[in-house]
Amino acid sequence: MQNLWQAADPVMSPESWDLDQELAQMLGATHAPDPVPPRQDKDRQPLPRPVHRKRPQPGAHTLTRNPRFLTVSVLVTLITLCAVTMLTWSISYSYDQLRSIALLVVSPKLAHWWPLTVYGPWLLSGLSILRASVQRRTARRSWAVMLISSGTAVALCIGQSADSLLAMVVVGIPPITALVCFRELVGQFSSRPGPRHAADAINGPKQPKS
Repeated sequence: MQNLWQAADPVMSPESWDLDQELAQMLGATHAPDPVPPRQDKDRQPLPRPVHRKRPQPGAHTLTRNPRFLTVSVLVTLITLCAVTMLTWSISYSYDQLRSIALLVVSPKLAHWWPLTVYGPWLLSGLSILRASVQRRTARRSWAVMLISSGTAVALCIGQSADSLLAMVVVGIPPITALVCFRELVGQFSSRPGPRHAADAINGPKQPKS
Protein backbone atom coordinates (compact mmCIF):
# COMPACT_ATOMS: atom_id res chain seq x y z
CA MET A 1 0.00 0.00 0.00
CA GLN A 2 2.84 2.27 0.78
CA ASN A 3 4.25 1.69 -2.72
CA LEU A 4 0.89 2.35 -4.34
CA TRP A 5 0.41 5.58 -2.47
CA GLN A 6 3.88 6.72 -3.37
CA ALA A 7 3.28 5.81 -7.08
CA ALA A 8 0.04 7.79 -7.25
CA ASP A 9 1.46 10.70 -5.33
CA PRO A 10 2.71 12.59 -8.42
CA VAL A 11 -0.87 12.50 -9.86
CA MET A 12 -3.09 12.86 -6.81
CA SER A 13 -0.81 15.05 -4.73
CA PRO A 14 -2.65 17.89 -2.97
CA GLU A 15 0.14 20.28 -3.87
CA SER A 16 -0.25 19.67 -7.64
CA TRP A 17 -4.07 19.89 -7.68
CA ASP A 18 -5.52 23.42 -7.91
CA LEU A 19 -9.18 23.59 -6.95
CA ASP A 20 -9.81 27.08 -8.31
CA GLN A 21 -8.31 26.32 -11.70
CA GLU A 22 -10.30 23.10 -12.02
CA LEU A 23 -13.54 24.92 -11.14
CA ALA A 24 -12.84 27.66 -13.64
CA GLN A 25 -12.27 25.12 -16.42
CA MET A 26 -15.53 23.32 -15.57
CA LEU A 27 -17.53 26.56 -15.60
CA GLY A 28 -15.92 27.68 -18.86
CA ALA A 29 -16.83 24.40 -20.56
CA THR A 30 -20.42 24.52 -19.23
CA HIS A 31 -21.33 28.16 -19.98
CA ALA A 32 -19.51 28.68 -23.24
CA PRO A 33 -21.65 30.99 -25.48
CA ASP A 34 -23.07 29.57 -28.64
CA PRO A 35 -21.42 30.86 -31.80
CA VAL A 36 -23.48 33.53 -33.58
CA PRO A 37 -24.44 32.41 -37.07
CA PRO A 38 -23.27 34.72 -39.82
CA ARG A 39 -25.86 37.24 -41.01
CA GLN A 40 -27.22 36.37 -44.40
CA ASP A 41 -27.67 38.90 -47.16
CA LYS A 42 -31.45 38.63 -47.11
CA ASP A 43 -31.56 39.80 -43.48
CA ARG A 44 -29.56 42.94 -44.20
CA GLN A 45 -31.60 46.12 -44.51
CA PRO A 46 -30.74 48.35 -47.48
CA LEU A 47 -29.02 51.60 -46.64
CA PRO A 48 -31.11 54.71 -47.26
CA ARG A 49 -30.23 56.46 -50.47
CA PRO A 50 -28.90 59.99 -50.14
CA VAL A 51 -31.40 62.62 -51.15
CA HIS A 52 -29.95 65.12 -53.58
CA ARG A 53 -31.69 68.41 -53.08
CA LYS A 54 -31.18 71.15 -55.57
CA ARG A 55 -29.78 74.19 -53.90
CA PRO A 56 -31.96 77.21 -54.65
CA GLN A 57 -30.22 79.91 -56.61
CA PRO A 58 -29.78 83.26 -54.91
CA GLY A 59 -32.52 85.64 -55.93
CA ALA A 60 -34.83 82.88 -57.22
CA HIS A 61 -37.48 83.67 -54.60
CA THR A 62 -36.81 87.41 -54.43
CA LEU A 63 -40.27 88.35 -55.66
CA THR A 64 -41.93 85.88 -53.30
CA ARG A 65 -40.02 86.90 -50.18
CA ASN A 66 -39.83 90.65 -50.97
CA PRO A 67 -43.00 91.97 -52.58
CA ARG A 68 -41.55 95.48 -52.46
CA PHE A 69 -38.94 94.52 -55.04
CA LEU A 70 -41.55 94.47 -57.83
CA THR A 71 -42.95 97.83 -56.72
CA VAL A 72 -39.52 99.44 -56.66
CA SER A 73 -38.70 98.04 -60.12
CA VAL A 74 -41.94 99.46 -61.57
CA LEU A 75 -41.28 102.86 -60.02
CA VAL A 76 -37.72 102.97 -61.36
CA THR A 77 -38.99 102.12 -64.85
CA LEU A 78 -41.67 104.83 -64.73
CA ILE A 79 -39.24 107.46 -63.48
CA THR A 80 -36.77 106.56 -66.23
CA LEU A 81 -39.43 106.78 -68.96
CA CYS A 82 -40.72 110.13 -67.69
CA ALA A 83 -37.20 111.54 -67.41
CA VAL A 84 -36.29 110.46 -70.95
CA THR A 85 -39.55 111.86 -72.35
CA MET A 86 -39.19 115.24 -70.66
CA LEU A 87 -35.49 115.39 -71.55
CA THR A 88 -36.23 114.79 -75.24
CA TRP A 89 -38.99 117.38 -75.34
CA SER A 90 -36.96 120.03 -73.52
CA ILE A 91 -33.95 119.61 -75.81
CA SER A 92 -36.11 119.69 -78.94
CA TYR A 93 -37.86 122.88 -77.78
CA SER A 94 -34.60 124.61 -76.91
CA TYR A 95 -33.12 123.41 -80.20
CA ASP A 96 -35.91 125.11 -82.15
CA GLN A 97 -35.45 128.31 -80.14
CA LEU A 98 -31.73 128.38 -80.83
CA ARG A 99 -32.31 127.71 -84.53
CA SER A 100 -34.73 130.63 -84.70
CA ILE A 101 -32.15 132.85 -83.02
CA ALA A 102 -29.45 131.70 -85.46
CA LEU A 103 -31.68 132.60 -88.43
CA LEU A 104 -31.30 136.27 -87.48
CA VAL A 105 -27.58 136.13 -88.11
CA VAL A 106 -26.62 133.24 -90.40
CA SER A 107 -28.11 131.50 -93.44
CA PRO A 108 -30.99 129.02 -92.99
CA LYS A 109 -28.78 126.07 -93.92
CA LEU A 110 -26.22 126.94 -91.27
CA ALA A 111 -28.86 127.93 -88.74
CA HIS A 112 -30.31 124.40 -88.90
CA TRP A 113 -27.10 122.96 -87.46
CA TRP A 114 -25.94 125.86 -85.32
CA PRO A 115 -27.73 124.70 -82.10
CA LEU A 116 -25.36 121.71 -82.04
CA THR A 117 -22.63 124.11 -80.93
CA VAL A 118 -24.55 124.40 -77.66
CA TYR A 119 -26.16 121.00 -77.26
CA GLY A 120 -23.33 118.98 -78.79
CA PRO A 121 -21.10 119.41 -75.75
CA TRP A 122 -24.21 118.99 -73.58
CA LEU A 123 -24.90 115.53 -75.02
CA LEU A 124 -21.26 114.43 -74.87
CA SER A 125 -20.90 115.48 -71.26
CA GLY A 126 -24.14 113.67 -70.47
CA LEU A 127 -22.77 110.42 -71.87
CA SER A 128 -19.57 110.90 -69.86
CA ILE A 129 -21.59 111.44 -66.69
CA LEU A 130 -23.58 108.27 -67.28
CA ARG A 131 -20.40 106.25 -67.79
CA ALA A 132 -18.86 107.72 -64.65
CA SER A 133 -21.95 106.94 -62.57
CA VAL A 134 -21.89 103.30 -63.66
CA GLN A 135 -18.17 103.05 -62.86
CA ARG A 136 -18.67 104.82 -59.49
CA ARG A 137 -16.44 107.70 -60.48
CA THR A 138 -16.85 111.44 -60.23
CA ALA A 139 -17.39 113.57 -63.32
CA ARG A 140 -16.92 117.14 -62.16
CA ARG A 141 -15.52 118.33 -65.50
CA SER A 142 -18.44 116.84 -67.43
CA TRP A 143 -20.94 118.41 -65.03
CA ALA A 144 -19.20 121.76 -65.50
CA VAL A 145 -19.49 121.46 -69.29
CA MET A 146 -23.19 120.59 -68.98
CA LEU A 147 -23.87 123.54 -66.68
CA ILE A 148 -22.09 125.94 -69.05
CA SER A 149 -24.04 124.61 -72.05
CA SER A 150 -27.35 124.87 -70.21
CA GLY A 151 -26.55 128.39 -69.03
CA THR A 152 -25.64 129.43 -72.59
CA ALA A 153 -28.92 128.06 -73.93
CA VAL A 154 -30.92 129.88 -71.24
CA ALA A 155 -29.09 133.17 -71.88
CA LEU A 156 -29.59 133.02 -75.66
CA CYS A 157 -33.26 132.12 -75.39
CA ILE A 158 -33.99 134.87 -72.85
CA GLY A 159 -31.95 137.46 -74.77
CA GLN A 160 -34.09 137.13 -77.92
CA SER A 161 -37.46 136.84 -76.15
CA ALA A 162 -39.99 139.60 -75.61
CA ASP A 163 -39.54 142.13 -72.85
CA SER A 164 -42.26 140.55 -70.70
CA LEU A 165 -41.31 138.38 -67.74
CA LEU A 166 -43.68 135.62 -68.85
CA ALA A 167 -41.94 135.28 -72.22
CA MET A 168 -38.55 135.02 -70.52
CA VAL A 169 -39.80 132.28 -68.22
CA VAL A 170 -41.38 130.33 -71.08
CA VAL A 171 -38.24 130.26 -73.21
CA GLY A 172 -35.80 129.95 -70.30
CA ILE A 173 -37.34 127.00 -68.44
CA PRO A 174 -36.83 124.21 -71.10
CA PRO A 175 -33.00 124.16 -70.86
CA ILE A 176 -33.25 124.03 -67.07
CA THR A 177 -35.87 121.29 -67.32
CA ALA A 178 -33.54 119.25 -69.53
CA LEU A 179 -30.77 119.58 -66.94
CA VAL A 180 -33.05 118.53 -64.06
CA CYS A 181 -34.43 115.53 -65.99
CA PHE A 182 -30.95 114.39 -66.88
CA ARG A 183 -29.90 114.62 -63.23
CA GLU A 184 -32.80 112.37 -62.24
CA LEU A 185 -31.94 109.95 -65.02
CA VAL A 186 -28.37 109.67 -63.76
CA GLY A 187 -29.72 108.96 -60.29
CA GLN A 188 -31.66 105.94 -61.60
CA PHE A 189 -28.60 104.43 -63.30
CA SER A 190 -26.21 105.17 -60.49
CA SER A 191 -24.93 102.05 -58.70
CA ARG A 192 -23.91 103.75 -55.48
CA PRO A 193 -25.23 102.00 -52.36
CA GLY A 194 -28.16 103.72 -50.71
CA PRO A 195 -29.00 104.01 -47.01
CA ARG A 196 -28.81 100.83 -45.01
CA HIS A 197 -32.44 100.87 -43.92
CA ALA A 198 -33.60 101.25 -47.53
CA ALA A 199 -31.45 98.31 -48.65
CA ASP A 200 -32.82 96.16 -45.84
CA ALA A 201 -36.38 97.03 -46.85
CA ILE A 202 -35.75 95.86 -50.42
CA ASN A 203 -33.50 92.86 -49.84
CA GLY A 204 -35.00 91.71 -46.55
CA PRO A 205 -33.23 91.26 -43.22
CA LYS A 206 -29.97 89.37 -43.28
CA GLN A 207 -30.04 85.89 -41.86
CA PRO A 208 -27.49 85.19 -39.09
CA LYS A 209 -24.72 82.83 -40.06
CA SER A 210 -24.99 79.41 -38.42
